[in-house]
Order: sequence, then C-alpha cells, then structure tokens
Amino acid sequence: PPAAPPPAPPPAAPKPAADAAPKPAASSSSSSSGNNADAITIKVQFTAPAKEVYECFTVPQRVMAYTQSKCEMSTTPGSKISLFDGSITGECVSATANEKLVWLWRQSAWPEGKMSTVTITFEQSGSGSTEVVLKQTGVPSQDVHGNSNMREVVEQGWKRNVFDRIKMVFGYGNPQFS
Repeated sequence: PPAAPPPAPPPAAPKPAADAAPKPAASSSSSSSGNNADAITIKVQFTAPAKEVYECFTVPQRVMAYTQSKCEMSTTPGSKISLFDGSITGECVSATANEKLVWLWRQSAWPEGKMSTVTITFEQSGSGSTEVVLKQTGVPSQDVHGNSNMREVVEQGWKRNVFDRIKMVFGYGNPQFS
C-alpha cells in the first residue's frame, strides 16, 4: 500500500509589516505553576511603555488589530468582555489604568458555568519597556469535548494568539513563542 502523506504544516503566523521599523529584541520567559494544575503564569517583556501595552488589552480597535476578529472590551467593573468572535467570554472585575487588569474568563468549550480568573499586571522599567505578568487560575482540566490538556491549550493560546501577535502587529519586540 502507498505511504500515508506527511501531516500538514501548522498555519503560518502573521508577519509584521515590511515597512515596520525593527525593534530591539525583547526577552520573555514563561513558567507555569508546577503544583497548581489549574494555574498558569506567563511573563513577557515588551519594548513599549506600559500605557501602550495596556491598551492592547483594553481598547477594542487595538485588540481587533491583533486578533483579526470581533471583540468587546471594557475597563468598567461588571462589563462583559468577548474575544475571538465570542470564543472567549467573561467580565471585567477590576482595572487600574496601565497597571493591572482582573477578568473572569472562559473558553466556549469549557464545561457550562466554569470560569477562571485572569490577572494581568504591567510593570514599566526605566528604559521604557514593560514586563507583563499574566496569572490565570481555575483552568479546568478538560473541555466538553474530552480534551484533557486545557492548561497547555490555554497557555499556548495566550503565548501565540495574544503576546506574540501583539509584538508582531505593533512592533513591541520579537515573537518568543511562535
């Protein structure tokens, strides 16, 4: 019998505009809480001031630029949030301009009523770059389809679909995870 064809390559990540000025490389690191199976912690450096990076999470036009999809974003506590055409939904718990966001957050494939808590902090250094620390707790171990790697799926989603895309679209450093 003929050999099976090789698996298809993963889809290519969006490329930064050819005319975008190169930025210095940004370092980033990631670590996940080893003894808390439902928690994720990711640290990322951006070559931009905290205000600009914070707006990538709070201003709908900026969010839509890197997600290439509809969103609802607000910094008003109790307001609804939605990303990736409703694949991610939740609510703003609190927001401190340019410093911290706290959201209730869920993926549409999670068990009904399951919410996680996302806390994102923005720390600007003297050089004008910003460290973002994302902590997410309450990630279910599996989704409604039986996939049992939800923590990994969620962590990779943040890294590739949010952090790297912000860097590529706005020129805030080199992608680290894609």
